[in-house]
Amino acid sequence: MKQAVAALQTSEGWQRWLRARRHFRTYSLHNQLLIAHQCPQATHVAGFRAWLELGYCVRKGEHALRIWAPMPPSKKTLKAWREAGSNPLDRPRTYFRMVPVFDRSQVDPLPEHPGGPAPLEPPHEPISGDGLERLRVPLTEFATRLGSEVSFEPIPGAAAGFHEPATGRIVIDNAAEQSANAEIQTLVHELAHLLIRVDRREEDPKLGYRVEEVVVESVAYSVCAGLGLDTAGDSVPYLAGWGAEQAAEQIQRYAELIDRLAKRIEDAIPDSEPQEKP
Repeated sequence: MKQAVAALQTSEGWQRWLRARRHFRTYSLHNQLLIAHQCPQATHVAGFRAWLELGYCVRKGEHALRIWAPMPPSKKTLKAWREAGSNPLDRPRTYFRMVPVFDRSQVDPLPEHPGGPAPLEPPHEPISGDGLERLRVPLTEFATRLGSEVSFEPIPGAAAGFHEPATGRIVIDNAAEQSANAEIQTLVHELAHLLIRVDRREEDPKLGYRVEEVVVESVAYSVCAGLGLDTAGDSVPYLAGWGAEQAAEQIQRYAELIDRLAKRIEDAIPDSEPQEKP
């Protein structure tokens, strides 16, 4: 786990985590980091028996990845606790242990599986397309719930959008040459700026201008990648040289903040791809 966290101190390790988060956004941050560290190309992991249920079989000789899995108290243990008076201080705890899982790159389909193997291909959307236009309304409504107004209007100059901290207002450039997918990318970026201010928590790290841009672009990169939108060309310049001068503990706090903010935006998006939640 320490090695997985330490990897965040390099730009390569940071981007490797963000790429992994695209596919494992509902997993805990620790499991995202463990998967990224052990198998950077991972896109879908499951246990041996779970793969069989999906219509796949783990190839002979493959080595398992290890992630944390919750071990809740048994019904028998909970029953005994209730019969003893249900003292809240003595309630049986949920523990975690390392369990073996395998990535889709380590399995082969079972042709005889009833109905055929489950489809596993992630979504794909070109930045020049309009397939994500359906998200304009739910994301705008999300901003409204946060107390912000979103306006789509022409913006002079090169800016694709901006967020006004004083008013909370978000403006997205709707120039004719701007695709709907590009507008959604910009809206997610500006929503991350907004969330930093309205979802502020005492334990959150303080963010200067440069660090806030890294945090916001990391949120946008991860959320958009989960929608199938490849924004790496825009994100890489933000992330270059990231973290080398930062302590691993501080870097992890930034990662925790990014994961939380990204989940807030993802929860506002309908029809998200279903995933397990280890």
